[in-house]
Amino acid sequence: MWFGCSSDCRFVKQNSLWPATGQGQAARAKKKTNLTLAFVWPVIFWIGRNRIMSGVSVLSSARHLLVIQPLVGIGDMIWHKPWIDHLARTHKVTLMTKPSVQADVIFEGAPDSFSVLKLERSIRGRRGRHDGLAGFFRLVSDMRASGADTAVILHASSRYALAARLAGIKLRFGYGIGRQRRHLNAGHYLDKAALSQHAIDRVSRFAEINGFGLSEPVWAVHPRTAARKEAERLLATWAASAGQTDFTPFLCIGIGSMHPERQWGAARFAELISAFAEKRPDLSCLILGGPSEQKLAEEILSFLRAHKLAPPVFLGRLDEAVALMALSCGYVGNDTSLLNFMVCVDRPALGLFSQSKPLTYSALLHKTEAVSEDEFGRPGVIQNIKPADVLAKINSLWPRGE
Repeated sequence: MWFGCSSDCRFVKQNSLWPATGQGQAARAKKKTNLTLAFVWPVIFWIGRNRIMSGVSVLSSARHLLVIQPLVGIGDMIWHKPWIDHLARTHKVTLMTKPSVQADVIFEGAPDSFSVLKLERSIRGRRGRHDGLAGFFRLVSDMRASGADTAVILHASSRYALAARLAGIKLRFGYGIGRQRRHLNAGHYLDKAALSQHAIDRVSRFAEINGFGLSEPVWAVHPRTAARKEAERLLATWAASAGQTDFTPFLCIGIGSMHPERQWGAARFAELISAFAEKRPDLSCLILGGPSEQKLAEEILSFLRAHKLAPPVFLGRLDEAVALMALSCGYVGNDTSLLNFMVCVDRPALGLFSQSKPLTYSALLHKTEAVSEDEFGRPGVIQNIKPADVLAKINSLWPRGE
C-alpha cells in the first residue's frame, strides 16, 4: 500500500535520525519518489480501468452482447442453445456463428433483439471471407459493425478474442485457455482440462462461473408455422397414398451422418424397416435425412422393394424436417444433428452411437446395449448393432398400444 500514502511520510523518520544530512537526502529521495510515482500512477490507473471484471458485473453492465460460437455443426449449436437463449432473454444479442449450423432454424422464435451475424471461416474444409490475413481484418470490421459493447466467446480460440479486442469491443470474456487469455479483460476462465470435456460441460461450467448458469437447461426449438403446415400437408398426402385416414403415429428413421464410421448403412436400415413393418404394424415410419442422403435413400428403397415396401422419404428443408419430427413419436437412427433436434421438440430419440460415447444431456436420449463402453471409437463398431437389437429397444421405448 506504499502508493497510497504521501511522499513526505516516508522520510520524517529519516530526517530525525540523521539531522546533519537529512535535508539533502530527503530532497533527493523525494525527487526520486515523485519521478517514480509519475510512471507508476498511470500504470495503476490503467490496471484499474482494465481490471478483470467478474462475469456477473460484466453482464449487469452490458448493453449489447456479441456471442461467438464458432463450431461448425448443427449439433454443436444445439448443445450451446440453452445458455444463448438465457442471454437473449436478458440482453440484446448478436450471435456470430457459421452458416452451417442453421441458426435461423435453431433460434426460431427468439426475441426481436436477437440477430445472427455470419462467421464465414473454415466451414468443413471450405474457405470463406473471414479466412486468411485479409479475412481476419474483415472479421474485425464485422465485429466492430455489430455495435456490441461486450463479447462472450464460447470457445478457446485466441483469434476471436484478438479480433474482438481490435474491433474495440470494450469488455471481452471467453474460456481463457492458453493464448486467448491475453486478449480478454473480464470474467472467469476455464481450466485447461476443460478442453477434454464435452462441449455441453464446457459451456455449462463457463456460464456457471460467469453469472448465467442454468440449474436445469432446457433444449427447445419451435417449428416455424409455415413449416408445420407443410409437414401436416405431407403427412396427409402420405396417408392418402397408403389408403389411410392419417399417417400418425410414426417414427422418424434418421439415415444421415457426417462420417462413414457413423453410418449404419442401407442394408441395415432396410432390414430394420422390413422387420418393423412386420412386427409393428401399429407404427408407420418416415425415412428422414438431408439432400446429401439422396443416394442412400434410393439404396434403402431398392432393398425394400423386394418386400413390397415403400415408406415415405423426406430429404428436404431442415425447418420442415424439424416440423415433421415434432409431429412424430420419436427418432431412431444415426448419431447426427436430427438426433439432437428430436430432444428440442420433446420426443424420445434412440441413437446408434458408435464413434463417440452416447449423449446423456437429456433423459430423452437412448442407446442400444450392443456396443460396450470400451468399444466406442473403434473402426467399424457400428456394425455390431444388429436390426434385432434396435427393434427390441424400439419395443421397449414405444410399447405396442401406447
